Amino acid sequence: MVSKMSEDQLVYKQSKSSIKPNDYFPVGSFINIKIMKFLFFATLSTIIMMSSSIFKIDFGTKADTQNWLVVNDGVMGGLSKGNIEWKEESLLFKGTVSLENNGGFTSIRSPYSDMDLSKYETVTVHYRSEGQSMGLTLNVDQRFYIPNFKTILEITDGAWKTVTIPLLDFKQYQVGRLTGQMATKEDLAEVIRLGIITNDKKANAFMIEMDCISFQ
Repeated sequence: MVSKMSEDQLVYKQSKSSIKPNDYFPVGSFINIKIMKFLFFATLSTIIMMSSSIFKIDFGTKADTQNWLVVNDGVMGGLSKGNIEWKEESLLFKGTVSLENNGGFTSIRSPYSDMDLSKYETVTVHYRSEGQSMGLTLNVDQRFYIPNFKTILEITDGAWKTVTIPLLDFKQYQVGRLTGQMATKEDLAEVIRLGIITNDKKANAFMIEMDCISFQ
């Protein structure tokens, strides 16, 4: 037997069936919301990837790197002199190397910090230099006699140059002497300090100006 609907039931059913999803959520608006959400999360993911894949050290008066300091060979009795000049967008390190009193170097060093460079593959330096080639150093210990790692930044005769060096190409030195070992990922994970040091062991004036060091 087919039951008959009351007039009230019929009106309710008709009014309910007449309501369409688009009356509350127009198709265009729904699609736009989905697109906006997709773009937001895609942009956020890109920002996170970029921030985790690049470690950049900017120099200059507007940068947060003015806590680098000079270390001369006076700690060993030498007479070499170096000093830092902060420019608007760069760091200028210059001075004179002396071989007297068993000296022969001057350098600048970053503050100690747990850096863990093992997640990066290369380092890029934008610089110009005169007088001496320079060493970019990675220290894994505060004690001077513990081996560190170094790569050479060649003289550019005053012209700006950008060089990119694989981190695993850094050579190990102990008190200035090659050990025959190369940096490993384990070593890079232990880096606590960066440095720039005169490299040629000759008495003369020098300068190096850098605007950034980037690990990628």
